[in-house]
Formats: sequence, C-alpha cells, structure tokens
Amino acid sequence: MQALVALGAVALLAGLLVRLVGSIPVVGPVLAGLIRMLASNYERWLAERVPRLAEQAVLAVEERYRKSDLPPQERAARKLEEAISTLQELAPGLSRTIAEKAVEAALARIRAMGMEQKAGGGK
Repeated sequence: MQALVALGAVALLAGLLVRLVGSIPVVGPVLAGLIRMLASNYERWLAERVPRLAEQAVLAVEERYRKSDLPPQERAARKLEEAISTLQELAPGLSRTIAEKAVEAALARIRAMGMEQKAGGGK
C-alpha cells in the first residue's frame, strides 16, 4: 500500500516535470525522456527496496530495544520513531509519511510471520 502511494506521487511529479521540460525547444524532448527514465527507475526501486529496508530497520530497532527497561507505551513510541528515522537514512529522499507507512506495514508483516512460526512450531 505504501509503495502505491509513493509510486503515485512519483508518477505525478514526473508527469508535471515532463510537461514542463517538454515545452523547451530542442532539448526539451531529450530532457523529458531522461526524466521519464529516472522516474521509472526510482519507482521500481521504491516498489522493490523500501519494504525490505523497512523490515531491516524494524528488526534492527527491535534488537536494540529487546532488553529495555522503558514502559511498554514509551518503548513502542520510541521504537517506531527510531525505525522511521532509520528507514529515512537507508532511503534518502523518502518522505516521513511514506517511511511511517512502510514501517507500519513491515511491523504487520513481521508480526504475521511470527504468528505463523508460533502456529507451525507447535505441531
């Protein structure tokens, strides 16, 4: 879901830039093609890498806070903030909103995998 939001924003921005640059005589069409290519590569990167990077960020933060003495609510808030900032470091230029959604999705996937392992381990 977060990748779709990011892809839509990238496609919209790229479309606007292509229209703007395409109107420049002589070099406009070349620049527009270059912008389309860069936007396409960035969209592919977002779709493929950001979910994996979000999982890495969540797992790294979980490991650091494993034996924390903080109250559960405070620990959860700090872990979320730290995972978001870690993801933004791993994916420069990623907006906070998209990073937050990616981290939340990664948390859901990791929890689901943990539940599957617990259910499968009892057999």
